[in-house]
Amino acid sequence: MMLQRRLLGLVRLAPLAAGTAVLASLAAIGCAVGQAVAVADVLRRLLTDGGVEDIHAPVLWAVAAGLARAALLWLRDIAFAYTAARVKTRMRDQLYGKVVALGPGWTAQRRAGDVQTTLADGVESLQAYVGYYLPQAAVALVAPAALVGVMIWIDPVVGLTVAVAAAVVPIARPLWRRLLGDRGTAFWRAYAAFGARVLEALQGMSTLKLHNAADRYEQTVRAEAEQVRHAAVGNLKASMGVYTLVTVAFGVGTALAVAVAALRFSYGALELAALLIVLVLAAECFRPLLELQNYWHQGFHGIAAASGMFAILDAEPRVRDGHRTLPVTQAPEVVFDQVSYAYPGAAEPAVREVSVTVAAGSTVGLVGRSGSGKTTLTSLLQRFDDPTSGAIRVDGVDLRELTLASARGLVSVVSQDVYLFHGSIADNLRLARPAASDDELVSAARDAHAHEFITELPAGYQTTVGERGARLSGGQRQRVAIARALLADAPILILDEATASVDAAAEALIQQALDRLRVGRTTIVIAHRLSTVAGADQLVVLQRGRVVEQGPPAELLARPGAFAELAAAQHGELTHSGEVAR
Repeated sequence: MMLQRRLLGLVRLAPLAAGTAVLASLAAIGCAVGQAVAVADVLRRLLTDGGVEDIHAPVLWAVAAGLARAALLWLRDIAFAYTAARVKTRMRDQLYGKVVALGPGWTAQRRAGDVQTTLADGVESLQAYVGYYLPQAAVALVAPAALVGVMIWIDPVVGLTVAVAAAVVPIARPLWRRLLGDRGTAFWRAYAAFGARVLEALQGMSTLKLHNAADRYEQTVRAEAEQVRHAAVGNLKASMGVYTLVTVAFGVGTALAVAVAALRFSYGALELAALLIVLVLAAECFRPLLELQNYWHQGFHGIAAASGMFAILDAEPRVRDGHRTLPVTQAPEVVFDQVSYAYPGAAEPAVREVSVTVAAGSTVGLVGRSGSGKTTLTSLLQRFDDPTSGAIRVDGVDLRELTLASARGLVSVVSQDVYLFHGSIADNLRLARPAASDDELVSAARDAHAHEFITELPAGYQTTVGERGARLSGGQRQRVAIARALLADAPILILDEATASVDAAAEALIQQALDRLRVGRTTIVIAHRLSTVAGADQLVVLQRGRVVEQGPPAELLARPGAFAELAAAQHGELTHSGEVAR
């Protein structure tokens, strides 16, 4: 039998249902045996010149046993389904909770489609194994042993014949286990890769159409679909080998039992009643093994997918929960103290010994070319990961001492790539504060210059924005994000190229909303366009993860250096006074 220790432990999530399934199955087998014995008694009475009046009682017993068996099988199937549903629900809860605990630092290193396939299809594949195969495996161990014991008690020769035939199945199955396990793993890997590829195609459909690459990408999808087909066929071939073995053992074992019993009867070593009962029990002995085989193929899919699920559950979060909370009622000081960080597997650190002090209530701009470490620093401030060395302190407290909820509650972010969830505008706003009233939503939207366009939408604040906010323009999404940040009311604000992807008219409204949002907060601005940090109190210029310059914008622009070179490269976007050139 294919028993996987950790999956076997999942049955403990629904012990009552699993136990009910096993007991109902065993009781149903008992009823089947009782029904068959009653039928055998009917035949015995008729064959020994008994009258019709002599068979009334056994016929009634046969009917009653049949009805009881039908009821027990119904109960068994309900218990099977409940066991599977309970285990899948608990597993989904555990996996989702673990992925959330692992955070963006972990998910960024993996294909979203792979993780999605594991959480959705992978958990669903446990249905056959946990809900059906495992309870039936218990039945297949107990019932044949009990029936063989009864047959040995009736006639040792016949009983031992059936025992030998039945033993072939569990003895021979390990010969297929590794082959089927390898085939099942190959199928699941191919299926997960195919699912990830399809998700990428759906998410990138506009890009594929823009570059006339949809047909070319379709060939890649077709190739991976063919790999799924090939793996599925290989898996099925291996599974059918086991099915054939069980079927042959069932037929041969029953035939041998009939032959031996008939021979024993002809020699007078077995009475007619015993012969009829043995024939019934021989067939019933193999039935649990045959029913177990029905779940064998699908059950291996669950085992193959389980490796991905347990890999997630076993993953260690790189960010640990602290023990302190930091209630901040006003703009705090933020200090990066000799902060270094290297992404897992990277040859070089993304940031190296960065020391920056952001004064309480001030605005600091992080500038530098792509890959200089700006986003890494703000990700560390949000505790998506922790520094490899050094520390980040808020009002003198190391972020690593804080609970994750407390640390992340200190920060609001408005980025270039605004993420809105499929749902209403009100739902997306309340992500920041679930208990916010309608009046508070309207107030935040007004401050973000979003209320006007929201009220013009078909359902106002209840308008569905579509996946990733696809039904809104870029500027509208940005203003919803600003309103959400206003509702969050966090004391630290990160602006990550917040106006980079909007037109000039929208940028003006967004900039006004951002200026209102920055009031009373400690703000860090990430910028490629230097005009967006012209009003910052301080600039920090990064190159290859190191701080190469710090100071007010006007001072940095007035002297030769990295910032002056960046400004010159952007065609004099800033004047020497630090104001935007018009």
